[in-house]
Amino acid sequence: MLSKEWFIYVFGRWILLSGIAGALVQYLFADKLGIHTIPAFLLNQLLLACVFWYVDKYIFRRHFSRVKEIFKFPRIKGSFDLRHQFDKISVEFSEYASDFKKSPENPQIWLNRFLDLAHAIEMTERVLREKGVDVDKEYYSVIKENERKGLYS
Repeated sequence: MLSKEWFIYVFGRWILLSGIAGALVQYLFADKLGIHTIPAFLLNQLLLACVFWYVDKYIFRRHFSRVKEIFKFPRIKGSFDLRHQFDKISVEFSEYASDFKKSPENPQIWLNRFLDLAHAIEMTERVLREKGVDVDKEYYSVIKENERKGLYS
């Protein structure tokens, strides 16, 4: 947590930018425009939130594009293409389906196969990301589509 980026973010973004900007805007609203302290503070926070929404969005987009994605499973050694991953998912799904049909109510029978399938799907996501595909944009699109359908609570 206490990395170089953390110190730059905390001291650069929060203390210098927000702190100084907040103080200046508060001074402008309260002292120069004569707005009472609490309304000036609330207006100050609203204005800064509107500005720093874009600043933070930029900071985190830039930061997270460089950070390795977090996956549950380790990266499998080797170079894989999408055809290989499709075939792997097909095999893993067939094995999972076969074990599931034997005893749907007993996860201990099919849980390992299910996790193998999840691993193959996760590996496909890695391959897509390594090829420069914007997986996150598509995740967002799927979520928005499902929200429009009312599928989420």
